[in-house]
Amino acid sequence: MRPVLLMDVDGPLNPFEAAWFVHGTPAEGYEFHELTPAGGFTYRVALNRRHGEQLTSLAASYDLAWATTWLDDANRLIAPILGLPQDLPVVPLTRPMLSRSRRCWKTDQIAAWVGGRPFGWFDDEINRPTRDWLEDEPSVGRHLALWVSPATGLTGEHLERLAAFAQTT
Repeated sequence: MRPVLLMDVDGPLNPFEAAWFVHGTPAEGYEFHELTPAGGFTYRVALNRRHGEQLTSLAASYDLAWATTWLDDANRLIAPILGLPQDLPVVPLTRPMLSRSRRCWKTDQIAAWVGGRPFGWFDDEINRPTRDWLEDEPSVGRHLALWVSPATGLTGEHLERLAAFAQTT
């Protein structure tokens, strides 16, 4: 069974904690964009078109899907900038009002969405409790959950690990 690659936007693709982001001069390859998702608030995001090329390359081994609070706006606003298809599946995430869990709030919803299918997932909210829960949950298929620092964003090392994982599924 082909794995799915679950992609977060803020943090991995939009490294909002990078020093250059705060100071307003984008790093090489990044461009600032003013985007207005449904709801009417405009956000400044920094995106790197090279990420779109790299993710397109991974699509030879993965089915791409969004796992982000941008929801359908990822297809409408983010995908065109990155050169990704604008009809990718979107995990229907709903942020809980209160959570006593220390794992990423998306974890249960992602596990339900992928079922037993193998998956790669990159997100800046993945932590040890998230990975432990995924490992211990019998309904979760083979996976690679990668934490991506919102200070650096998605790197070549992350992409190499995802490519290697896809080759083993």
